[in-house]
Amino acid sequence: MKRLPLEGIRVADLTMMWAGPYATRILAEMGAEVIKIESPRAWDNIRTLIPLPGVDEPWNASYYFNDYNRDKKSLTLDLAHPLGRETFLRLVPHCDVVIENYRADVLDNLRLGYDVLRQARPDIILVSMAGYGKTGAERSHVGFGPIIEQMSGLASMTGYGDDGVPFKTGISYGDPVAGKAAAAAVALALIARRRTGRGACIDLAQREVLSSLIGEAFVAASLRGERPVHRGNRDPRWFAQGVYRCAGEEQWLAVTFRTRGDWERAAALLGIDPALPGGPADHDLIDARLSAALADRDPQDVFELLAGAGIPAGRVLDTVTIHEDPHLAARRYWVELPHPRMHPWKQPRTAWRLREADPWPRRHAPLFGEHNDEILRGLLGLTGEQVEELRREGVIGNAPVNPGVG
Repeated sequence: MKRLPLEGIRVADLTMMWAGPYATRILAEMGAEVIKIESPRAWDNIRTLIPLPGVDEPWNASYYFNDYNRDKKSLTLDLAHPLGRETFLRLVPHCDVVIENYRADVLDNLRLGYDVLRQARPDIILVSMAGYGKTGAERSHVGFGPIIEQMSGLASMTGYGDDGVPFKTGISYGDPVAGKAAAAAVALALIARRRTGRGACIDLAQREVLSSLIGEAFVAASLRGERPVHRGNRDPRWFAQGVYRCAGEEQWLAVTFRTRGDWERAAALLGIDPALPGGPADHDLIDARLSAALADRDPQDVFELLAGAGIPAGRVLDTVTIHEDPHLAARRYWVELPHPRMHPWKQPRTAWRLREADPWPRRHAPLFGEHNDEILRGLLGLTGEQVEELRREGVIGNAPVNPGVG
């Protein structure tokens, strides 16, 4: 079996919800040993979202949690307790990376900031993913994906027409974007450390990551004073572009006509009048003709017809049809992992392949505190009496305190 690029790297994962756990899932898929650390009293709330109904341990049976945290180990530690903090600092010398997405002041309030971590391991890499960063006027704000999307400026560009009403792009677009940026930052920091022997403190503000995706809008506003325009599904770079309803309940097809030639070829394939008078109303006429022509047609059939002719098109996949998509199936995108508390279901694997290795999910997400003994006794060398003291003090546990899942 080919070696994964991050084998031999250990990550202390203090993240919660989506952005941070998504970053560390990528690191785990790339071969890193990721130790997810949760307090029995302040545990990852993603465990409460969409648990499998009717199970005895719903915190171990959340679809979201098991998607974002597979291939990791679970250690419970209450970092606010002196024994929990002390134990964590015993773990740091064994780790290459510490990553967290707390509010900006939390890690320092726990007396676990970068300077403290460096005392435990001088070349440690710390990645902090506070929503608005650890410096600046808005550093104290709490960040969640939907709010960060508004604050990043992205929402000023999404909407239908110029009515001024923005539309969210989805659930929390900022989360996976920030997660991928954090994973990339870890990789770069590891490369830099290999060259220089020095660690790093990375202040990765999720808002700034998302703002970087619309750099051209900031440039246009700065240089020419342009205000963002809500174009719906249109794009000024192409001859015409839109998303059109097809047969079935909420079934849609996205199409881009790069040139008039694309439009004329598509019109011939679909039996549509290709003639256009020329002028600003042409796009509206194309939209009307396509909408009428596709209303009773299967989106997959039309997609394959247009794509086969070299016309950029794509079916808008909902949560049902995406699992049936033949392209994803051909690329072995979906995997099913055995889980002791859940039935198997399709989960997405990493979207890229490497020449040197083919990353593949290996294990379900850990049960709460599943690896406490392995890490505390095996890695840190704690005695049975020390581990029992941590348990008595509520520093560790194998179930959340006051789970409130249901």
